[in-house]
Amino acid sequence: MTTKTSEGLDELLHQVSEANLDSHLDWCSGVRRDTGGPGEEKMVDYIVETLRKDGVPVTVHEHDAYLSYPRHALLEVLGPEPMKIRCLTHSFAASTDRNGLTGSLRYLPDKNMKDGAGRIALVDGLAMPIEVLQASRAGVQALIFANADWYIHNMIVTTIWGGSPTPEQEERLPSVPVVSISNEDGRKLKALLERGPVDMRVTTEVETGWQRVKLPEVRIPANSDTDEFVLVGGHYCSWEVGITDNSTGVAALLEIARVLWQNRNDLERNVRVAWWPGHSHGRYAGSTWYADHFFEDLARNCLAYHNIDSPGVKGATKYILRHTSAEIEAFGRQAIESFTEQRDPEVHRPSRAADQSFLANGVPSCSLYSFLPDGHPDRKPWTGGCAGAWWWHTEHDTRDKADTAILAKDVRLSLGFVTRLANAEVFPFDFHLLARETRQFLTDVAEAAGSELDMERTLALADELIAATKGLNDRLAQVEPARANEKLRRLARTLLPLVYTSDGRYVHEAADITPMMSTHRASMYPGVNRAFGLSKLEGTPEHGFLLTKLRRQVNRFNDSLAAAVELATEYTPAGT
Repeated sequence: MTTKTSEGLDELLHQVSEANLDSHLDWCSGVRRDTGGPGEEKMVDYIVETLRKDGVPVTVHEHDAYLSYPRHALLEVLGPEPMKIRCLTHSFAASTDRNGLTGSLRYLPDKNMKDGAGRIALVDGLAMPIEVLQASRAGVQALIFANADWYIHNMIVTTIWGGSPTPEQEERLPSVPVVSISNEDGRKLKALLERGPVDMRVTTEVETGWQRVKLPEVRIPANSDTDEFVLVGGHYCSWEVGITDNSTGVAALLEIARVLWQNRNDLERNVRVAWWPGHSHGRYAGSTWYADHFFEDLARNCLAYHNIDSPGVKGATKYILRHTSAEIEAFGRQAIESFTEQRDPEVHRPSRAADQSFLANGVPSCSLYSFLPDGHPDRKPWTGGCAGAWWWHTEHDTRDKADTAILAKDVRLSLGFVTRLANAEVFPFDFHLLARETRQFLTDVAEAAGSELDMERTLALADELIAATKGLNDRLAQVEPARANEKLRRLARTLLPLVYTSDGRYVHEAADITPMMSTHRASMYPGVNRAFGLSKLEGTPEHGFLLTKLRRQVNRFNDSLAAAVELATEYTPAGT
């Protein structure tokens, strides 16, 4: 069998076992993995034992991670009508003492945290990290989030990527107690406030600190002498039993590792499969550790990162490209159209979520997600996983929410994508779309900044990049594959940090923006995107501060764009 032919790939995909997937989900349904300790230890043991039973060698990395486990929360109305309100606290929220914290309640409909200084503040929506940071800086006593429905979503409320702050980020650690309540209880509190002052007590216990965690990894060798690899990953920690976030992902990774190991002689490049710890309780601590400790290896050898999170949800029949960078979009589209027969899938650029810890290093990202179709009764616009279903991050994400047939289809889709990528003679990257997107974004930035920011050189370089990348792949077809791949790799390492970072390849910037379901401008080109708010600061000292930052970022963009243009034009065959 060879996966280089469609017949060979079909044979590979037929090896995916629904019985195996069923068995994995049945096991996961009895083990909570949301508070550290025994549940997560059992999950690692199960992953390792399953792989070894299938003859797949596995390495378990152990490392320290700065994690946070919500333990207890109590919310009480002291007056005018004493009552207890069902609530959850969140990872990285501050703890109170055992007697709790008392104060008067204030509703902030516009979420202006300065108006809540010295008060217990009530706001609408999910517990979002940037709002908790704003509340901490504004001197809010405690923060209550009224979720959008009767169920309450577990969340993490730190903006710090990877959980552990650097010394410069330490002030970002939340300093306020935070709880979430249901929409109905939020309405009750608002009704009480309409009648007069409301006194409350908030009691929270959140265990935050350094924990020893385990990260299982399988390295599947190619049939050739190469160090290049495709990285596939997904988290094994969850909220409650987390069947569709992310037990289904754990099962998918186990099946992908098994099938690829058994067919490793048909791989032209290596494949690595990793199960991340610290996703839900350390804002992607496991993938961050891997990105830091294998930085050079990733920079030199990783083709792309393929994240698997929340596959196999019942009713999830719509396929979309999520967390997909522009240069690999066409290849991802081809995968969805080939394996699902769905045309023109939605495409979402990477956001500050979903273990996207490798973009700063210039590693392309592409994920293929099945989602509940628009209008499905279980789909809610505020959810970030579980295919958009309402049970995301709740105790209701149970065994009945998964569909093994859909999960098997999702596994085959990812398996086909990874195999085709590993066996591509030349990396399937097209930087022309990225160049055009960059030009458009920089045009918008220049218009927003006006005459205060000279971007004439930047826009000219963006035009040069468009011209240099047009037809680049056709020209590279005339170049020896190893040289073509080196050019494409270097272009990725040069351009992607420009698109997804403001501080470059060697740091993990804060996750201030965590969009849920689509591409948000604030997630891209963070070095210059604050220019859109420059005019609002006119007449303030902050206007000059931001302008200083933007001028320096323009220098960075000019340097990187010029380097990319040079890369895209060198090694061009004679006569082209």
